[in-house]
Order: sequence, then structure tokens, then C-alpha cells
Amino acid sequence: MAATVITPSGPGAMEAGLILDEDGQRFVVLTFKEPQGEPTLVTFTVPIFQNYVEHLVRTAAAANEEANWGVPG
Repeated sequence: MAATVITPSGPGAMEAGLILDEDGQRFVVLTFKEPQGEPTLVTFTVPIFQNYVEHLVRTAAAANEEANWGVPG
């Protein structure tokens, strides 16, 4: 499967919401909107989303350090 690159920009480019499925299971939904494209929805179970948020916090902190930046490959 090929990677999908999403580059949201501008107000409302990313939204988060909470949904229940028909069995009552809880999910967090992230919606990414590109200017000329269809929205992309990503769903997470609550524990996976909580781990994802912790990872984002660590990544945001690391982004402040120049030594952490590089070109993949």
C-alpha cells in the first residue's frame, strides 16, 4: 500500500470528534481537510488515541531541537 500524504492548511483543516459505533464502542475521529480534496477521516480507539497524543507531545518537544531534524532516507 502506498503512503498517503495529507497537508492540511488553514482554519478548520483538522478537526477532532468523538463517536460511538452501533455496538457502543467509543472512537476518536480526526478529520483532515485539504483545500481542493475530499476530507480524510482517521479513527482511533480511545487508548490508541491517548498513546498517539503522548507521542505527539514528545514529537512537538523534539521539534524545538535543531539536531532532531533530518532528511529521511
